[in-house]
Amino acid sequence: MSMLSQQFYDEIRVYDGFAERTGVQFDRATVRRSAVCCRSLMELMSKGRASGDGTFYLRTDLWPAGVERVELQKPWVVISSVPRQER
Repeated sequence: MSMLSQQFYDEIRVYDGFAERTGVQFDRATVRRSAVCCRSLMELMSKGRASGDGTFYLRTDLWPAGVERVELQKPWVVISSVPRQER
C-alpha cells in the first residue's frame, strides 16, 4: 500500500500586477476546495489578471525556482512598431 506524499500550497499575494509568495504554506486539504486555489502558474496568472489584487494558493513545486515575484501584466508589443527585417 503506497501513501501519497503530502502536497503543500504557497499563499500568493497578487497586487499591482505582480504575484509574490507570502511565506505561508497550507496543506492540500486546507485549500483544495477554495475558488482561489490554482492548478498551474498560468491559472494563477489568469485569475490574478481577472480579479486584480487578492490572495491565491499555488502548489509549492509550481512556483519558478529562484524567482521572487512574477509579473502578471506583460506590456503589449504593437506589430507595426517592430522593424521589418530585410530578406
